[in-house]
Amino acid sequence: MTGSDKEKDMIERVTEIYVAVFPMPVSDNRKAEVILAGFKKNPENPNMSIVRATIETHVNAVDNLVALCDEIVDEQEEIESFRLLKFDQDGIHILNPDDFRTFEQGFGNVRWNLC
Repeated sequence: MTGSDKEKDMIERVTEIYVAVFPMPVSDNRKAEVILAGFKKNPENPNMSIVRATIETHVNAVDNLVALCDEIVDEQEEIESFRLLKFDQDGIHILNPDDFRTFEQGFGNVRWNLC
């Protein structure tokens, strides 16, 4: 195998995993945290589905994971919250979802003036 062929076969190893867990009732007085995954129809292509999961392997995708979790909490009556966890070689870390939320509010008719 030549040098360039070796580069094609390189595998990027997972070194950390970001997981959202949701408390779900398992009996009248007990809840268990669960990991959710689901799919829905693609509005742009009705013959295809969009698969979404609450696990990511890259920090760059965590903002999308948090947005999905916010959507789940808003839409699912049984789910009131979630915890965001990071698993790596140093253990399990609890993360703040606010650190990954993006500010998407638009401003209309903004005018800049000198002060």
